[in-house]
Order: sequence, then structure tokens, then C-alpha cells
Amino acid sequence: MLWLCILLPPLEPAALRNLTFWALQWSSQVSPRPPVDGDDCAALWLEIGASRQLFGAAAALRERIAASLTALGYNGRLGIAPTPQGAALLARACTSVSVSVNAHAHAHADIATTPGELRRQLHPLPLTLLALPREQLAALHSAGLRRIGELLALPVAAIAQRFGPDASGYLQRLCGTAPDPLRLIRLPPRFTNRCAFVGAITDTTALLFPLQRLLAGLQGYLRSLDRAVQRFTLQLDHQRRAPTRLQIALARPSRDAAQLLTLARERLAALVLEAPVHGLGLEAQELLQPLVLQLDCFSHSTQQAEQLQQAIDRLTARLGPEAVRTLRTAADHRPERAWTARAAQDTAPTAPNTTPTAATTAATTAIATATATATATAPPLRPCWLLPEPRAIEAPTELLAGPERIESGWWDGADIARDYYLARGAAGAQWWVYHDLRSGAWHLHGLWA
Repeated sequence: MLWLCILLPPLEPAALRNLTFWALQWSSQVSPRPPVDGDDCAALWLEIGASRQLFGAAAALRERIAASLTALGYNGRLGIAPTPQGAALLARACTSVSVSVNAHAHAHADIATTPGELRRQLHPLPLTLLALPREQLAALHSAGLRRIGELLALPVAAIAQRFGPDASGYLQRLCGTAPDPLRLIRLPPRFTNRCAFVGAITDTTALLFPLQRLLAGLQGYLRSLDRAVQRFTLQLDHQRRAPTRLQIALARPSRDAAQLLTLARERLAALVLEAPVHGLGLEAQELLQPLVLQLDCFSHSTQQAEQLQQAIDRLTARLGPEAVRTLRTAADHRPERAWTARAAQDTAPTAPNTTPTAATTAATTAIATATATATATAPPLRPCWLLPEPRAIEAPTELLAGPERIESGWWDGADIARDYYLARGAAGAQWWVYHDLRSGAWHLHGLWA
């Protein structure tokens, strides 16, 4: 195993919990620890041995995590070692989180990938870096020991006899000769977290930075479960009044924190605060399957579709859910009722554990194949542009195709009986016309370009 330890300044429990969620995008084994026994640092351990194949070598993964941590505004120290205590000690030996072009110049003194390499790096370090009580450190100093290597050179039994079993046990866990089990986080069934503010906030722009941190935690939580969200809720806490709740919806499930922050920014920009904000909460209860997009090596249609969805989400967040509409087909043969306009994000949620059956997959493939074949062999029979109301016309002089008889609607009192034709109109335009079988009148219903 290979552990990465992040040492952080003292954090509130909610902040450490959110960072724990954030860390889950890098590893499925994460263990947080608040400051204890007079230690002025909070710690976060990630087992990254199983993550290197996905994220790259230990040094590259460390820089990636450090960059993400810095973007969230945290100043921490990172160390990597085969043992949790070794990673924590190498992190204490570092000055701070550093991401620079010269990061490889010092050959990563804060990284040891094998027990032998760990012992070599521990050898010249001062005893003060050991996570031992001050009394034991003073006793080691009084015995003439100054470096960790000098202490590790002594027999284990001698260390236990002179300085106590706790010191001996710690050194064995440090070097990996004794087990050091950590208490790993267990994920809750839904994501909820919040942060409290020292002072009241009266401008929604000031909410974006703490919201960025909360969304980073949501992203890690979702990636660890391989899930996404199509809606989430922001709660703005006030004093002596009910909280303000904003539900933010997406056209498609997503788990990208940057995209979620963009939509939240649009909603907050349009919000007029009726009272100062003293806390911010984030909830995500519906966890859905993420949308998997297959990229075509020879086409950018998938990327363009994704960009269109993001643009729709931004417009919806800025203008409101009823201001952006999309067209959906309806199960009705009457052309004017075969489609309907709905809110762009008015879609049924994807089931959390929906797996298509073989029959469903085969049926979907057959329909897609039949549709593609029909499209390739025959021209479209209906135009995309229908007039708001059919317009009465004289009987066309040239019919190009048809008739297509449509008789429907007897059950709701709006029944029709029509024969539709493709006709040639003025200036060579193609018209979609129908002959009303009851009145005998002709009407123009649609146009082709």
C-alpha cells in the first residue's frame, strides 16, 4: 500500500468532512483525523497505491492533488510513504503545499514508495518530527539522540525498555514492521454538508468561494460512487427567519463541480437577499447514473451536443425554468398535437440502478436501424415547420406525393379526417397540404425550405 497524507491547519468538523468527500475522487480509502493530543494540524490520509494506474505515478498524483487543494484555498503539507505514519512524518518535514515548475528539482524528498526508501529519507531528519509526546522527545534528546536514523539503529527491545512500549510501537508502525489500521470514512446514502460564516454575508458574490468548496466535496462524493446529480439544493441560512432554498436543475446528470458552480452562480446573481446569510448548505438526494458520451474520432457532434446542453442549463439558471423550452414528441397522429413544448429540464430522473436488459437493447438497436434505413432511403414525409394554424388555400395545381390519410381524435371531440399531400406552391416551394374530407376545403399546414 502507498499512503498520501495531507496535513492542514485546524479545521471545523464540517470543513474537514467536506475535504474528506473531496479526497474520495482520488481514492476509495480515505481517513480523516482532527487535531488531537495538542497537535495543531488536522490530517487526511488517502491510499493511492491503487490509484496510480488511473492518475499516474506518485509524484504526478501528488502534484495533481496539491493543485486541486490550492485551488480550494487550503494551505497544506503533503507526504507519501508506504505507511500512514511515514507519510505524515514526511508531510511534517515539508514547508507547505508547493506546485511549481521546479517541483522535480529536489527529487521529491516528501515521497518514499518503498520501506527501504522511507528509512533512508527518515535517517537525517530531526527527532522533533516524530509524533511522540514531549516527555519522550525530551528523554531521547537527553540520551544524546538527535536524528531519527540514530533512534532506528537501536534494538526494538532496548527502545521499549528505556522509552516505553508506546515509543517502540510508534516506530514500528512508522517503518511498517507493525500494522497501523486506519478508520476509513463510510459514505452516507445522500450528500449533505454546510458551512457557517463568522460574519454575516450580504452579497451573493461572497457565497461563491465557500460554495466552490462544497461542490468540490460533492464532486468527490459522486465520483467515488460513480453517480451524478440532475438537481441539487442550496440552503442560505438566516437569523430569526426561515432559510432561503434554491433548487438548481440540469438537463442531464453531471458531477463536474465547475459546471455546477456555473449554474449556481447564475441563480445567485439573480437572487435578491432579503436578509444577511450566516450559513450555506448543499444537499443532493437523488443520485443517478452518469451520462456516458461516446466520442467519435471523426466528428465533434458529441462535444457540440454537450456544449448545447450546458448552454441550455445556463440559460435556464439565468432566466428561470419556464423561460427555456424544448420540443418533445407526443403519441398522437394529429400533426398539430404530435409535439409539445416543455421546460428544458422537465425530464424524468434516471433510475439509480437501471441496467438495460438484452431484450431492451435488442429492441432499441432494431428501432435505430430501421429509422436509419428509412431516413437513408426515403425523403422526409412531414416538414419540421408547421403553421400556427392551417391556412385555407385554393386546390393546388401540382401534387407531388400522397395522399396520407389521417383520421384521429374521436375520443376527445377534436377528431379530424384529412388527406395530406406534398404539393408545389408559389416560387417552387414545397407545401404540406391537406384536403378536409368533411368540408372539402384545402389547407396549407406546413412548409419545406
